[in-house]
Amino acid sequence: MKKRTILNTVIACGAAVCFSLQSCNNTATLKPAKISSIQADTLVSLKAGDEASPKCKVSIDYMYLEPGDENDSISAIINSRLQSIAFGDAYSKMSPKEAIPDLVGKYVGNYRKELTKFYEADLHNGVKPEDIPAWYNYEYEITSELNLNNDSIWNFSVNTFRDTGGAHPNTTIKWANLLAESGKVLTKDLVFRKDKEKEIINLILKHLIDEVNQRLETDTITSLEGLKQNGALLDVDLYIPENFLLLEDRVSFLYNRYDIAPYAMGEFIIDVPYAEIETMLNRE
Repeated sequence: MKKRTILNTVIACGAAVCFSLQSCNNTATLKPAKISSIQADTLVSLKAGDEASPKCKVSIDYMYLEPGDENDSISAIINSRLQSIAFGDAYSKMSPKEAIPDLVGKYVGNYRKELTKFYEADLHNGVKPEDIPAWYNYEYEITSELNLNNDSIWNFSVNTFRDTGGAHPNTTIKWANLLAESGKVLTKDLVFRKDKEKEIINLILKHLIDEVNQRLETDTITSLEGLKQNGALLDVDLYIPENFLLLEDRVSFLYNRYDIAPYAMGEFIIDVPYAEIETMLNRE
């Protein structure tokens, strides 16, 4: 593989985006890493040994890189950064096979710590087990996707579903892009030109209007004011999110529930073709 100079840039070439970087290792002789996954599926009672007590369900399907060569140091770097993005910095130094069981234990431990005293108080006050409120039952589900784009960028997505007794469950999605040769995380400050921020936001706004029109099966929304009249961007200005994916023919921007609209409107994925945004990406 040819060594190239570091750019904090994106070069759009036709339908693709090419990232250049300086590599200290000649990776051409290494066997390629492969995508692997770890599954966990746990159902525990709030009170250990009491099968009548409420339950906590934890389901995880997590993707990571399995090194194809003993000299492959980059996969470990990438896995560390993926785990930090998905679960927090405390998991960055664990192997994937250590991180997932630890995460399951954390969810279960917190569940019992937070709710046991309330459950015992209900029983003490005469509430029958069959009448215990449903909100005592918690559920966590984590799924992820990892894909190599143009042999140069790992696209990572992790979805975390939580049903923890509130008014409704919620799902949070995180996206990230990492250089395959170094594991460097491509933040929005590295990818998008600062002097083009307003133009990028206007592009996103145009496609957001199209998306809302499509959802509402109308074509009457034509402006920011129209979005506000339909519930979006009521108390926040539109911005370039840190959640984006650099795909083969487009940049996808993600806004989670509550980011720019109420829960009922769901998340928004806004696709902007490179043909529209390529001049707003950082170059050498």
